[in-house]
Amino acid sequence: MIVDLVSVGTSDGIRLDGAFLEPKIPPQPGVAIDAVLLVHGSSANFYTASTLGMAEDLSNRGYAALSMNTTAHDTVWYNRSDNSYYGVAYEILDRSRVDLRAGIDFLWERGYRRIALLGQSMGAVRVVYYAAMEDDDRVRAVIPVSPVRLSYSYYLKSEDAAEFQANIDRADQLEAEGRAMDLMAVNFPIPQMFSAAAYLDKHGPTERYNLVAHAPRVKVPLLAVAGSLETHTRLRDIPQDLVTAAINSPKADCVVIEGGDHSLTNRRQEAADTVLAWLATLQPAAVAT
Repeated sequence: MIVDLVSVGTSDGIRLDGAFLEPKIPPQPGVAIDAVLLVHGSSANFYTASTLGMAEDLSNRGYAALSMNTTAHDTVWYNRSDNSYYGVAYEILDRSRVDLRAGIDFLWERGYRRIALLGQSMGAVRVVYYAAMEDDDRVRAVIPVSPVRLSYSYYLKSEDAAEFQANIDRADQLEAEGRAMDLMAVNFPIPQMFSAAAYLDKHGPTERYNLVAHAPRVKVPLLAVAGSLETHTRLRDIPQDLVTAAINSPKADCVVIEGGDHSLTNRRQEAADTVLAWLATLQPAAVAT
């Protein structure tokens, strides 16, 4: 695979690495999408195999593809320019909007005018959240792959309620002690290190990133893709619930791939074929200038 390693600057001065793949074949005339921004999941990065592999498949079919780090890449990393720690352990997910806008700017500056957002796992949350919260008419479609349900109320009604409540209580206690940035190891909803602030941001009672609640604000075509083996509490039924709630999307579809695991790492080609086939069904809209 031949890629251009790039560095993308955010509006608040952080440099994010990525891989840009030009279209390997000329795009079809009048296509609805000409470029895709790909966003990784938790503890992952732009060169995670499932993300970069999807970028290659898109490039091979005539789409420009940018697989880009967010500031939440990997678990923890240190940024010398502002003397701060980042990574999923410290992520306040709302700032991912700044990261995604930088990636969209990168593609726009290279002449691409019809951009889709594709995210895997927690990246799926980020792309749907961006589409719902940002009035960005450069974004023409959103593709959450293996989206995660971030819902305090749903978790408290699940079989994992006791473990989840213990994590919330622990994070609340750390925050009350003025230790919101202290790291805590949890096993639910995933085995991961979180600061107390980051855990409460994603999983607290405000349900700030509950995709089902945000879905009605998505006004572009949406494709949710998942695997049939994704039965964990954080994953169960969320693709269909998301699509059902996307009442203002002109085209909202859900595809569950039989035997697929999380992020469809064991069904990579089927996942790519599903995304490519769906993109081909989109009707081109007026091109922004």
